[in-house]
Amino acid sequence: MKAPMHEYLQPLMPPTLANLAGTIVRRVTDIGRALLRSRPTDTDISNAEPQERGVGHVSLVGAGPGDPDLITLKALKALAAADVVLHDQLVSPEVLALVPQHAQRIDVGKKGYGRACKQSDINDLMVAFAKAGRRVVRLKAGDPLVFGRLEEEIVALETAAISFDVVPGISAAQGAAASLGVSLTRRRGARRFQAITGHADHGRLPEDFDWAGLADPKATTAVYMPKATIADLCSELMARGLPGPHPAAAVFNATRADEVMMSADLATLPQRIAAAPSQGPCIILIGVAATRRAACLASSARAHAGSEA
Repeated sequence: MKAPMHEYLQPLMPPTLANLAGTIVRRVTDIGRALLRSRPTDTDISNAEPQERGVGHVSLVGAGPGDPDLITLKALKALAAADVVLHDQLVSPEVLALVPQHAQRIDVGKKGYGRACKQSDINDLMVAFAKAGRRVVRLKAGDPLVFGRLEEEIVALETAAISFDVVPGISAAQGAAASLGVSLTRRRGARRFQAITGHADHGRLPEDFDWAGLADPKATTAVYMPKATIADLCSELMARGLPGPHPAAAVFNATRADEVMMSADLATLPQRIAAAPSQGPCIILIGVAATRRAACLASSARAHAGSEA
């Protein structure tokens, strides 16, 4: 049986801060105390003692799409040195298992259409822990530079004069494409790759989309968080000139053990998404780059249906 990647990489990591496992942070701001009282008791730092080691540091880290073997070595090093890990719900359990036992793990939500801390509260937590001398990892699913609200967290840290670094991760779009066995670009026919989010903060399609660019038949488009608005998106793309048979593929829980892949086209994609057996996070790839794999998935589905008949 193949050993997990982190067992191979463990000798390469810096020493963990096990000697700091029993140390707790000093009293922080009223905002931080109020927030933490509303979280599970193991995150409460309202009675914390002062630290002797000055201001801490925050690492904004991409956890990758879910497969723990896809996390980067730099991300593993940041986790090994962490005192506190503030993680999204979409970070997979297998990746969270790589967090050292001495580090506090705090679930801050951030799952599409699900419960979550306010972004301002997450910012306050990062700043409060760092000012208390902690090494903080803000752990985000996928790549924090892609629809990860990274800029807001950077601004909060810069405003508070907290040192930070950014550790990119493999994005959900890359993970989905790898699972599908397709390239996001093609020398002839898919010269451009673009990524969009399926909804704005009001829950509907963003009003400032470049529809001409999205309806480019020679582009590959990755759609993040698409489930609530996919019918409107496909309808608008077809109204803008893309044909109903334009190829697409959807991946739920990309790179994870419960991953689900399906083929479709613009005309059938909303129905396929609605009938999908998975309720996990979904990413959609639209464009000719997905043509070959979409055809393979469709052929496989027909063969499976025939075998059940």
